[in-house]
Amino acid sequence: MTRQQANPKTMSSISVVVPTRDRPQLLRAALASAAPQLGCKDEIVVVDDGSVVPVREADLRQAFGVRLRVLRNDASHGLAWARHQGVEAARSDYVVHLDDDDLYAPKLLGECARRLGADPDLAMVFIGVEGFGDDSGKFNRVHPEGVARVLEEGQGLLVDADFFVFDRRLALGLLNRVPMPFQRVMARREAWLAVTRLRLACYQQVFALGSPDAARELIRGTLRDSEWALYAPFACERLGLINQPLYLQRCQGQGGSSQLAMREQHAAQSAAIKSVLERAARADTPLRPLHAPIRASLEKTLFDAAYESLAASAHRQALGYLLRSTVILGAKARHLKLLARLTLSYLGLPVPARWQ
Repeated sequence: MTRQQANPKTMSSISVVVPTRDRPQLLRAALASAAPQLGCKDEIVVVDDGSVVPVREADLRQAFGVRLRVLRNDASHGLAWARHQGVEAARSDYVVHLDDDDLYAPKLLGECARRLGADPDLAMVFIGVEGFGDDSGKFNRVHPEGVARVLEEGQGLLVDADFFVFDRRLALGLLNRVPMPFQRVMARREAWLAVTRLRLACYQQVFALGSPDAARELIRGTLRDSEWALYAPFACERLGLINQPLYLQRCQGQGGSSQLAMREQHAAQSAAIKSVLERAARADTPLRPLHAPIRASLEKTLFDAAYESLAASAHRQALGYLLRSTVILGAKARHLKLLARLTLSYLGLPVPARWQ
Protein backbone atom coordinates (compact mmCIF):
# COMPACT_ATOMS: atom_id res chain seq x y z
CA MET A 1 0.00 0.00 0.00
CA THR A 2 1.34 3.42 -0.95
CA ARG A 3 0.92 6.55 1.14
CA GLN A 4 -1.61 7.78 -1.40
CA GLN A 5 -3.70 4.64 -0.76
CA ALA A 6 -3.43 4.68 3.02
CA ASN A 7 -6.29 5.70 5.28
CA PRO A 8 -5.73 9.41 6.07
CA LYS A 9 -7.39 8.97 9.47
CA THR A 10 -4.69 6.57 10.65
CA MET A 11 -1.73 7.79 8.62
CA SER A 12 0.79 10.15 10.25
CA SER A 13 1.56 13.24 8.21
CA ILE A 14 4.95 14.24 6.81
CA SER A 15 6.51 17.62 6.11
CA VAL A 16 9.33 17.53 3.54
CA VAL A 17 11.62 20.51 4.19
CA VAL A 18 13.60 21.64 1.14
CA PRO A 19 16.12 24.48 1.56
CA THR A 20 17.13 26.03 -1.76
CA ARG A 21 19.15 28.87 -3.21
CA ASP A 22 19.63 29.77 -6.87
CA ARG A 23 19.15 26.26 -8.27
CA PRO A 24 15.68 26.32 -9.82
CA GLN A 25 16.14 23.39 -12.21
CA LEU A 26 17.67 21.15 -9.55
CA LEU A 27 14.96 22.18 -7.13
CA ARG A 28 12.28 21.03 -9.56
CA ALA A 29 14.03 17.70 -10.02
CA ALA A 30 14.20 17.25 -6.24
CA LEU A 31 10.53 18.09 -5.81
CA ALA A 32 9.59 15.75 -8.66
CA SER A 33 11.20 12.87 -6.75
CA ALA A 34 9.28 13.65 -3.55
CA ALA A 35 5.86 14.79 -4.75
CA PRO A 36 4.58 11.40 -6.04
CA GLN A 37 5.26 9.90 -2.60
CA LEU A 38 3.12 12.38 -0.66
CA GLY A 39 -0.17 11.42 0.94
CA CYS A 40 -3.14 13.75 1.18
CA LYS A 41 -2.09 15.04 4.63
CA ASP A 42 1.56 15.58 3.71
CA GLU A 43 3.21 18.82 2.65
CA ILE A 44 6.39 20.30 1.19
CA VAL A 45 7.97 23.35 2.85
CA VAL A 46 10.46 25.05 0.52
CA VAL A 47 12.80 27.50 2.24
CA ASP A 48 14.10 29.99 -0.34
CA ASP A 49 17.32 31.03 1.37
CA GLY A 50 18.05 34.25 -0.49
CA SER A 51 17.75 33.24 -4.15
CA VAL A 52 18.45 36.10 -6.55
CA VAL A 53 15.26 35.22 -8.41
CA PRO A 54 12.68 34.35 -5.70
CA VAL A 55 11.05 30.94 -5.82
CA ARG A 56 7.40 31.31 -6.85
CA GLU A 57 5.04 29.25 -4.71
CA ALA A 58 2.20 29.36 -7.22
CA ASP A 59 4.39 27.98 -10.00
CA LEU A 60 5.53 25.01 -7.89
CA ARG A 61 2.01 24.25 -6.72
CA GLN A 62 0.80 24.21 -10.29
CA ALA A 63 3.70 22.05 -11.44
CA PHE A 64 3.45 19.39 -8.72
CA GLY A 65 -0.15 19.55 -7.50
CA VAL A 66 0.68 19.00 -3.83
CA ARG A 67 0.35 20.94 -0.59
CA LEU A 68 3.33 23.25 -0.79
CA ARG A 69 4.50 26.44 0.88
CA VAL A 70 7.50 28.68 0.21
CA LEU A 71 9.25 30.58 3.00
CA ARG A 72 11.49 33.42 1.80
CA ASN A 73 14.73 34.80 3.30
CA ASP A 74 15.88 37.97 1.59
CA ALA A 75 19.47 37.14 2.59
CA SER A 76 20.99 33.68 2.98
CA HIS A 77 21.19 32.28 6.51
CA GLY A 78 22.79 28.95 5.58
CA LEU A 79 21.60 25.37 5.30
CA ALA A 80 21.34 24.57 9.03
CA TRP A 81 19.32 27.72 9.67
CA ALA A 82 17.01 27.07 6.72
CA ARG A 83 16.35 23.49 7.82
CA HIS A 84 15.39 24.65 11.31
CA GLN A 85 13.23 27.39 9.85
CA GLY A 86 11.37 24.83 7.76
CA VAL A 87 10.81 22.50 10.72
CA GLU A 88 9.47 25.36 12.84
CA ALA A 89 6.93 26.10 10.11
CA ALA A 90 6.04 22.43 9.53
CA ARG A 91 2.54 21.26 10.46
CA SER A 92 3.04 17.50 10.29
CA ASP A 93 3.82 14.66 12.69
CA TYR A 94 7.12 13.79 10.98
CA VAL A 95 9.73 16.02 9.36
CA VAL A 96 12.29 15.00 6.76
CA HIS A 97 14.83 16.99 4.77
CA LEU A 98 15.70 17.05 1.09
CA ASP A 99 18.53 19.18 -0.28
CA ASP A 100 17.66 20.95 -3.51
CA ASP A 101 20.32 19.09 -5.51
CA ASP A 102 19.42 15.60 -4.29
CA LEU A 103 16.60 13.11 -4.93
CA TYR A 104 14.45 10.63 -3.06
CA ALA A 105 14.28 7.01 -4.13
CA PRO A 106 10.62 6.07 -4.76
CA LYS A 107 10.01 4.32 -1.40
CA LEU A 108 11.79 6.72 0.97
CA LEU A 109 8.82 8.41 2.60
CA GLY A 110 6.78 5.25 2.93
CA GLU A 111 9.59 3.17 4.41
CA CYS A 112 10.69 5.83 6.91
CA ALA A 113 7.11 6.51 8.03
CA ARG A 114 6.46 2.79 8.37
CA ARG A 115 9.41 2.36 10.72
CA LEU A 116 8.38 5.30 12.89
CA GLY A 117 4.76 4.18 12.94
CA ALA A 118 5.67 0.65 14.02
CA ASP A 119 7.70 1.77 17.07
CA PRO A 120 6.30 4.65 19.14
CA ASP A 121 9.54 4.85 21.15
CA LEU A 122 11.63 5.44 18.03
CA ALA A 123 12.45 9.16 17.86
CA MET A 124 13.89 9.22 14.35
CA VAL A 125 15.31 7.15 11.54
CA PHE A 126 18.49 7.99 9.70
CA ILE A 127 18.37 7.17 6.01
CA GLY A 128 20.77 5.18 3.85
CA VAL A 129 22.41 7.10 1.01
CA GLU A 130 23.63 6.26 -2.47
CA GLY A 131 25.56 8.69 -4.65
CA PHE A 132 24.76 9.41 -8.27
CA GLY A 133 26.47 11.58 -10.86
CA ASP A 134 29.93 11.87 -12.38
CA ASP A 135 31.82 11.74 -9.05
CA SER A 136 29.69 9.11 -7.32
CA GLY A 137 32.14 6.21 -7.68
CA LYS A 138 34.44 7.26 -4.85
CA PHE A 139 31.55 8.30 -2.63
CA ASN A 140 29.86 4.92 -2.98
CA ARG A 141 33.12 3.13 -2.22
CA VAL A 142 34.10 5.20 0.81
CA HIS A 143 30.95 6.10 2.71
CA PRO A 144 29.92 2.51 3.62
CA GLU A 145 33.19 2.26 5.58
CA GLY A 146 32.17 5.23 7.72
CA VAL A 147 28.74 3.74 8.30
CA ALA A 148 30.30 0.43 9.35
CA ARG A 149 32.49 2.24 11.90
CA VAL A 150 29.48 4.01 13.37
CA LEU A 151 27.56 0.74 13.60
CA GLU A 152 30.47 -0.85 15.46
CA GLU A 153 31.40 2.02 17.79
CA GLY A 154 27.80 3.14 18.32
CA GLN A 155 26.74 -0.48 19.05
CA GLY A 156 23.91 -0.56 16.56
CA LEU A 157 21.56 -3.52 16.98
CA LEU A 158 20.41 -5.25 13.79
CA VAL A 159 16.64 -5.67 14.23
CA ASP A 160 15.89 -7.04 10.80
CA ALA A 161 17.29 -6.79 7.29
CA ASP A 162 19.00 -3.43 6.82
CA PHE A 163 17.46 -1.85 9.93
CA PHE A 164 19.51 -0.98 13.00
CA VAL A 165 18.45 0.51 16.32
CA PHE A 166 20.67 2.57 18.62
CA ASP A 167 20.47 3.91 22.12
CA ARG A 168 22.47 6.89 23.38
CA ARG A 169 25.73 5.02 22.74
CA LEU A 170 25.32 6.13 19.13
CA ALA A 171 27.10 9.30 20.30
CA LEU A 172 30.32 7.29 20.58
CA GLY A 173 30.04 6.25 16.95
CA LEU A 174 29.46 9.77 15.67
CA LEU A 175 32.17 11.61 17.59
CA ASN A 176 34.90 11.14 14.99
CA ARG A 177 32.73 10.99 11.86
CA VAL A 178 29.20 11.79 10.74
CA PRO A 179 28.69 9.73 7.56
CA MET A 180 26.13 11.03 5.11
CA PRO A 181 23.32 8.63 6.15
CA PHE A 182 23.45 10.20 9.62
CA GLN A 183 22.90 13.60 8.04
CA ARG A 184 19.68 12.41 6.37
CA VAL A 185 16.86 11.87 8.82
CA MET A 186 13.12 11.58 9.24
CA ALA A 187 12.18 12.50 12.79
CA ARG A 188 9.10 13.00 14.85
CA ARG A 189 8.74 16.76 14.83
CA GLU A 190 8.88 16.99 18.63
CA ALA A 191 12.08 14.91 18.65
CA TRP A 192 13.73 17.12 16.03
CA LEU A 193 12.87 20.19 18.06
CA ALA A 194 14.17 18.55 21.27
CA VAL A 195 17.55 17.93 19.66
CA THR A 196 17.65 21.51 18.44
CA ARG A 197 16.73 22.86 21.88
CA LEU A 198 19.58 20.88 23.46
CA ARG A 199 22.04 22.05 20.84
CA LEU A 200 21.09 25.71 21.28
CA ALA A 201 21.08 25.37 25.08
CA CYS A 202 24.67 24.08 24.94
CA TYR A 203 25.68 27.07 22.84
CA GLN A 204 23.90 29.41 25.23
CA GLN A 205 25.76 27.92 28.18
CA VAL A 206 29.17 27.82 26.54
CA PHE A 207 29.00 31.41 25.26
CA ALA A 208 26.81 32.85 28.05
CA LEU A 209 24.14 33.92 25.57
CA GLY A 210 20.81 35.33 26.59
CA SER A 211 18.51 33.47 24.21
CA PRO A 212 18.24 30.56 21.76
CA ASP A 213 17.99 33.10 18.92
CA ALA A 214 21.43 34.41 19.83
CA ALA A 215 22.75 30.84 19.75
CA ARG A 216 21.23 30.27 16.30
CA GLU A 217 23.44 33.03 14.95
CA LEU A 218 26.47 30.86 15.73
CA ILE A 219 25.38 27.78 13.81
CA ARG A 220 25.88 29.05 10.29
CA GLY A 221 28.39 27.93 7.71
CA THR A 222 29.77 24.69 6.33
CA LEU A 223 29.22 21.45 8.27
CA ARG A 224 26.65 23.03 10.59
CA ASP A 225 23.98 20.84 9.01
CA SER A 226 25.90 17.71 10.06
CA GLU A 227 26.44 19.00 13.60
CA TRP A 228 22.79 18.32 14.51
CA ALA A 229 23.38 14.56 14.50
CA LEU A 230 26.05 14.88 17.22
CA TYR A 231 23.42 16.11 19.67
CA ALA A 232 20.66 13.68 18.65
CA PRO A 233 21.76 10.72 20.85
CA PHE A 234 21.94 12.98 23.91
CA ALA A 235 18.34 14.15 23.44
CA CYS A 236 16.72 10.89 22.28
CA GLU A 237 16.90 7.39 23.75
CA ARG A 238 16.02 5.30 20.69
CA LEU A 239 17.13 6.01 17.15
CA GLY A 240 17.19 3.94 13.98
CA LEU A 241 19.07 3.57 10.70
CA ILE A 242 17.46 2.26 7.53
CA ASN A 243 20.61 1.06 5.81
CA GLN A 244 19.09 1.04 2.33
CA PRO A 245 19.92 3.46 -0.52
CA LEU A 246 16.75 5.53 -0.17
CA TYR A 247 18.31 9.01 -0.29
CA LEU A 248 20.11 9.78 -3.54
CA GLN A 249 23.06 12.14 -3.12
CA ARG A 250 24.20 14.14 -6.13
CA CYS A 251 27.98 13.82 -6.60
CA GLN A 252 29.08 16.20 -9.33
CA GLY A 253 31.67 18.35 -7.56
CA GLN A 254 29.19 21.00 -6.50
CA GLY A 255 30.39 20.86 -2.88
CA GLY A 256 34.09 21.09 -3.69
CA SER A 257 34.93 19.14 -0.52
CA SER A 258 38.06 17.61 -2.05
CA GLN A 259 39.64 20.97 -2.79
CA LEU A 260 42.48 21.96 -0.46
CA ALA A 261 40.90 25.22 0.68
CA MET A 262 37.61 23.47 1.39
CA ARG A 263 39.34 20.71 3.36
CA GLU A 264 41.02 23.35 5.51
CA GLN A 265 37.69 25.12 6.02
CA HIS A 266 35.99 21.87 6.98
CA ALA A 267 38.77 21.03 9.44
CA ALA A 268 38.49 24.46 11.06
CA GLN A 269 34.71 24.23 11.31
CA SER A 270 34.89 20.72 12.74
CA ALA A 271 37.34 21.97 15.38
CA ALA A 272 34.92 24.77 16.30
CA ILE A 273 32.00 22.33 16.56
CA LYS A 274 33.93 19.87 18.75
CA SER A 275 35.21 22.68 20.97
CA VAL A 276 31.65 23.66 21.84
CA LEU A 277 30.74 20.01 22.38
CA GLU A 278 33.65 19.54 24.78
CA ARG A 279 32.94 22.71 26.75
CA ALA A 280 29.28 21.72 27.05
CA ALA A 281 30.34 18.26 28.28
CA ARG A 282 32.29 19.93 31.11
CA ALA A 283 29.13 21.67 32.28
CA ASP A 284 25.92 20.30 33.77
CA THR A 285 24.38 19.07 30.51
CA PRO A 286 23.29 15.66 29.17
CA LEU A 287 26.69 15.49 27.42
CA ARG A 288 28.62 15.28 30.68
CA PRO A 289 28.81 11.44 30.99
CA LEU A 290 30.78 11.31 27.73
CA HIS A 291 33.21 14.10 28.51
CA ALA A 292 36.29 11.85 28.24
CA PRO A 293 35.58 10.50 24.70
CA ILE A 294 34.40 13.95 23.58
CA ARG A 295 37.67 15.40 24.84
CA ALA A 296 39.67 12.75 22.96
CA SER A 297 37.68 13.48 19.81
CA LEU A 298 38.42 17.19 20.15
CA GLU A 299 42.14 16.45 20.39
CA LYS A 300 42.05 14.39 17.20
CA THR A 301 40.00 17.05 15.42
CA LEU A 302 42.45 19.80 16.42
CA PHE A 303 45.37 17.69 15.22
CA ASP A 304 43.65 17.08 11.89
CA ALA A 305 42.95 20.82 11.60
CA ALA A 306 46.63 21.55 12.19
CA TYR A 307 47.57 19.09 9.44
CA GLU A 308 45.14 20.64 6.93
CA SER A 309 46.27 24.16 7.81
CA LEU A 310 49.87 23.17 7.21
CA ALA A 311 48.91 21.66 3.85
CA ALA A 312 47.38 25.06 2.99
CA SER A 313 50.56 26.87 4.19
CA ALA A 314 48.59 28.59 6.97
CA HIS A 315 51.51 28.20 9.38
CA ARG A 316 50.32 30.36 12.26
CA GLN A 317 46.90 28.75 12.23
CA ALA A 318 48.46 25.27 12.08
CA LEU A 319 50.63 26.07 15.10
CA GLY A 320 47.60 27.26 17.06
CA TYR A 321 45.67 24.05 16.39
CA LEU A 322 48.73 21.93 17.19
CA LEU A 323 49.32 23.65 20.51
CA ARG A 324 45.69 23.24 21.52
CA SER A 325 45.84 19.57 20.58
CA THR A 326 49.02 19.09 22.62
CA VAL A 327 47.52 20.75 25.71
CA ILE A 328 44.73 18.16 25.84
CA LEU A 329 46.80 14.96 25.77
CA GLY A 330 50.38 16.14 26.15
CA ALA A 331 53.05 16.00 23.47
CA LYS A 332 53.03 12.69 21.61
CA ALA A 333 55.34 11.55 18.84
CA ARG A 334 52.88 12.65 16.16
CA HIS A 335 52.70 16.14 17.65
CA LEU A 336 56.48 16.47 17.60
CA LYS A 337 56.67 15.15 14.04
CA LEU A 338 54.06 17.62 12.82
CA LEU A 339 55.79 20.44 14.68
CA ALA A 340 59.05 19.59 12.89
CA ARG A 341 57.27 19.58 9.51
CA LEU A 342 55.62 22.86 10.35
CA THR A 343 58.94 24.46 11.30
CA LEU A 344 60.70 23.30 8.14
CA SER A 345 57.82 24.43 5.97
CA TYR A 346 57.77 27.86 7.62
CA LEU A 347 61.52 28.23 7.00
CA GLY A 348 61.15 27.11 3.38
CA LEU A 349 63.28 24.01 3.92
CA PRO A 350 62.56 20.57 2.44
CA VAL A 351 60.74 18.02 4.55
CA PRO A 352 62.46 14.60 4.76
CA ALA A 353 60.59 11.83 2.99
CA ARG A 354 60.20 9.85 6.22
CA TRP A 355 58.13 12.75 7.65
CA GLN A 356 55.78 13.00 4.68
